[in-house]
Amino acid sequence: MADYDGLTPGQVLADASVAEFIKTLGLSIAEAQQALDENSVDQIGEFLVPRESLGGKTLLDLGLSPAFYHYQHADISCSLQLSLRVEKDLSVGLNLNGSYSDNQTSNSNQSDSSESTESGTTTATRERTAEVSIESASTGALSIGGRSFNLSGDDPLTRIRALQDAVMNDAEAGVPRLLYEPGERSFVITTDADAEKVQTTDKTVVFNGGGFDRCLIQIDTNSATDYVFNGSVTVNTTAQASLEAYANHVEAQVRAAGYNAGIFPTSTPIYTTHFRTGRHHLETFDVDGTTYNDGVFQSLSDLASFARAHNYDLDVEGFADAQSYQNQSESGSDQSNIELGNRRADEVIRVLLANGMEAGKVHRTASRGRAAAQAAGGPADNVAFRKAEVRIRGRSAYLLIVHSTSASLTIVDIAPDKTAPGSSGNGFVWLYRPQALSLSGKKVSIDGTDFLLSGASAGGHAAGSPSAYAQNLKNAINANAGVDFSASAEANMVTVFGKSTPFRLTLISSEQRSIQLSGSEGITITRSFTRTESSSLTRQNTGNRAVAVGASLDVRYSRQFEMNVSGNSAISARLVSIPAPPEFLETIKSFLTPND
Repeated sequence: MADYDGLTPGQVLADASVAEFIKTLGLSIAEAQQALDENSVDQIGEFLVPRESLGGKTLLDLGLSPAFYHYQHADISCSLQLSLRVEKDLSVGLNLNGSYSDNQTSNSNQSDSSESTESGTTTATRERTAEVSIESASTGALSIGGRSFNLSGDDPLTRIRALQDAVMNDAEAGVPRLLYEPGERSFVITTDADAEKVQTTDKTVVFNGGGFDRCLIQIDTNSATDYVFNGSVTVNTTAQASLEAYANHVEAQVRAAGYNAGIFPTSTPIYTTHFRTGRHHLETFDVDGTTYNDGVFQSLSDLASFARAHNYDLDVEGFADAQSYQNQSESGSDQSNIELGNRRADEVIRVLLANGMEAGKVHRTASRGRAAAQAAGGPADNVAFRKAEVRIRGRSAYLLIVHSTSASLTIVDIAPDKTAPGSSGNGFVWLYRPQALSLSGKKVSIDGTDFLLSGASAGGHAAGSPSAYAQNLKNAINANAGVDFSASAEANMVTVFGKSTPFRLTLISSEQRSIQLSGSEGITITRSFTRTESSSLTRQNTGNRAVAVGASLDVRYSRQFEMNVSGNSAISARLVSIPAPPEFLETIKSFLTPND
């Protein structure tokens, strides 16, 4: 026993080796970790032994590997009591308690949802949309708000457009606007007819012929020019005060020679087509005694021919007016009017492509909807803004469009001839000469099925006319039950549709009531008028960390001395299993496996 006489309490405590005691507890954890690691290493050999019961494979081949154990967390708790009695009546009592706890908890609870309901019972008046898919050959019925609308007509476009009219004109249906878009399907369409008379794409057949002579005159110089229309008609012009004045002078002189003529400055579109209220297909119609779109398909065909000849790019933009929905006080929203304008532009582009324009040479300008109509003021119901405009990109010259009014007033042997691409100066840049459509014995083939061409009078169209050929081809296609496609005819153009290829319809309503939709025979409701979305996010994180230290000291003096040391300790450890590193297993396997 050491001589504690004269020692201070701190010296007695140091001599008791309390730090060494705690160190020993910590080392016991390390020794246990070492023993566990050695035990895991000793097992590796067993995992590399081929076993007959496993078909000669090792446990390692089967994806098993020895587990390694790791002390992830350890708490050391120790309690030491030291009692010292000396002859000088000195006794020291020390009680030291220490604990350390680090408990960190992190809980994350995240959910994504959103909730917003839009239906016929909402208290706010705003547009709602629904979507319907209708197969091209469908003759079923669409039910809207309890009203039934049957598909009727002998071709896909006729049925869809009749449905559009019926729905939009029925106030009880509650759908004042219905937009449609044909489905996409391509066909192999060929013909043995002259390409100048019959033009095909992967969706359309266009017949060209008949009519009277037509031409385009370019005016980019304010100088006297003589325009030769034929051997007996020459239009003489003189320079004017400006290029604009000269262009108007040329127009007046051409009209005086008996031709129809219209001048188009560089700032104006080269062609404008108009539409009935809420509609977006091309048709001839009358408003307040004025006829719109007369000869629209032929005019777009001429424009496509001219643009192709000079490698021009065309920009097409659709517009809408600002009037209220039919039979309702609400007007279409900005978005629905923009969508209507885009559909109007798409319809013009469809015809331009059918007449040979390359898809990359025709560009749709994003519609401004009714913005132009509102900016211009005037009546909301204004056919002047229910339109689509076509512009020649980069055009820098005036263009004069000229039509002959009779077969005797020809446009032939023209001068100055500027029909070569890139030509500058005043003169003729495009010429159309009518041709008789004699297509006897010629045919059109669609996906390997032949259809003989016929120019017999049909659908009120004169025999031999482009429209008669188009109507007869449509009838022949639709009469063939053995093919999986059908067709529609518009003027001189035939469009082919897959029978099961659907039209996509968008129904727009501003009514608050609930509107239920259903359909039969090839009619599918892809989105109803009611939809619900929701969203929320919840996160929670908690943590706890505590450190506690306690100590007490008791000192006494006496003549005798005696020392007693007692205490207890506890180690709390969390042991986790971790897989051996793949690189380690590969190294051990290569080391223990005998070389061949």
